[in-house]
Amino acid sequence: MPVRTAEPGDHSVNPYRRLSASQMVTWQACPRLWYYNYIPKLRGPLPPQIIRGNAAESCISRVLRDSPSLVPANSGDVLKSPILEDGKPAYDFEELWPAPSLLTLGETEWPDSRKSLEEWALSRADAHFQSCWDSAVADWESISNRIGDSEGANEQECRDMVTNGILMHIDQVESCLKARGGPSIDSWRTGSGRHDWPAPDGFPRVWAEPHPCAQPLGSEVSWCEAWEVSRPWFVDPDAGSFTQTTAHPEGWFQGEYDLVYRWTGRPSVIDIKASIGKGDRSGGYVEQLRLYAWLWWETHNRSEEVESLGIWYLGPGSVKEVPLPTSGELHDYGSQLKDIYTLIHANDPSIEECPAEPSPLRYFDEGGKPSKVPLDPNPLARCVNCDLRGICENGEHELELPLENRIERFGHAWPITQIGSLKTRVNATGTVSGLRGPRLEEDGSIELSFKLLDGYDRAKVRPSRYGAPKIVTRSISDGSRVIVEGAIPSVWRGEMVLELDDKSSISIAGDEVSEPIVEIETRISVIGRIWSVDAFPTGVGTSRWSVTLLDKSGSAGAVAFKQFIPVTAASMRRGDEIAILNGEVGEFNGRPQVKIGPNTRVVPLRSSDDLPDY
Repeated sequence: MPVRTAEPGDHSVNPYRRLSASQMVTWQACPRLWYYNYIPKLRGPLPPQIIRGNAAESCISRVLRDSPSLVPANSGDVLKSPILEDGKPAYDFEELWPAPSLLTLGETEWPDSRKSLEEWALSRADAHFQSCWDSAVADWESISNRIGDSEGANEQECRDMVTNGILMHIDQVESCLKARGGPSIDSWRTGSGRHDWPAPDGFPRVWAEPHPCAQPLGSEVSWCEAWEVSRPWFVDPDAGSFTQTTAHPEGWFQGEYDLVYRWTGRPSVIDIKASIGKGDRSGGYVEQLRLYAWLWWETHNRSEEVESLGIWYLGPGSVKEVPLPTSGELHDYGSQLKDIYTLIHANDPSIEECPAEPSPLRYFDEGGKPSKVPLDPNPLARCVNCDLRGICENGEHELELPLENRIERFGHAWPITQIGSLKTRVNATGTVSGLRGPRLEEDGSIELSFKLLDGYDRAKVRPSRYGAPKIVTRSISDGSRVIVEGAIPSVWRGEMVLELDDKSSISIAGDEVSEPIVEIETRISVIGRIWSVDAFPTGVGTSRWSVTLLDKSGSAGAVAFKQFIPVTAASMRRGDEIAILNGEVGEFNGRPQVKIGPNTRVVPLRSSDDLPDY
């Protein structure tokens, strides 16, 4: 089956830290690039070309979902899937699905040749394209960390790619027709051959009625039947992002297939690429598909292997066949990937564990064919145009980053903390008062809260919104003296708050142990260049402004919500140098963060126009 969610009761793997094929491709290209992308989360801005890929895939999927015996060539999108609040298709609500209530077209209107099927399918593409394009543009424009404008995406080029994708699918339809519908044609005609995870087609997941275009057993297969039988599984175009992924049985790896053809009786996995196939990425696409072959094998009890792998390059309209992993390679993948997961996701790797060792830069011709000179002779060729060349040791790009100790503004000398020295975790000792809990949860975490008293000083101790500690002394009780370690400090309405997660712990403190609450510092000032604008208030769904800052010592996020968003935020852009004065130190998703609140000042210092480009 193409969709397999992780076991809901399995808490051994953080669902936000699973390994993926794209991460593996990045790791193999350069471990240091992976580190910068996923630990300090330094990612380059997204170009408008992603509009083309998203629009093309959405449009092709909607055409594949349509039925030539139910949907007129020039009608609207009549087979939209009902979607639940969590973004998943409403599989359990049979009455919400549109196909059973549609009137079947007269047989004289059904395509009866390849030419007429192409005409119908391309008319359906015309009916869907503009809304898919507009939606892709809107999605890209909603991303704060982007570069260029939507005019940089060629709409006509995307239309041509959609046409090529549909024609490649009709090649599959024709093969199915010539094979008399494949081994499942009889069961399909009787309504008993529906897959457990059917391709999106407007019908409920469980549906045992024969399709309206089904012909009598033993008769010639029609073009409409071949379209229905050969329809591949694909992500429902109406579903929410990442709602139809496939997770490894142990939960530590996940992926999402583009197309899975099953009409031959065995699965064939296709990756759709809205490109012509040139450049180094074509090598990564091959490895990604081979990983999907392994994932299918793992999620089918290691008993079912895919029949073939292919990349559809929509630019030239060509298919690149990808060699299948051997039986030995399938077994090796599991142990190799688990080792990498353990290194980079089960724990936070250090930068030293992710060396700046790029793989050779590969060259491909149109259609993903290796060039006559397949590898660049320069071992650091990959570094020349890398987004991180200004901060990586292999890069030769001179990047001017600040490293200040103080700044004078508003008649005051502000001490500046270097970003790499931000202390986001603290320890504190004191006496427990007002203990609630502890209560052991299913995932092994421990829910509890209390006041920590240290002379005249006190702090509220509670679980963070992202988890709770798993190491808490059994001896904790009101009046016991404990040490709280690895807590995330903040101040709320004048009160010190220590939030605990799975990196925090509580143990009994010896008499010689002293970590005074009064010494905890929560206010800091930093100076850095904006690496990326990660969020900007839209007035609809986003109510925060957040950026990633760099100085010579490291990186951190900075965030402001609602009324604390600085008035200068709208004018700040990637590359500007700014100061955040009297911010609150924090942590979000494992990286340092400076929170902008009351009495915090955000000061522009130098424009990106006056500094070297990233």
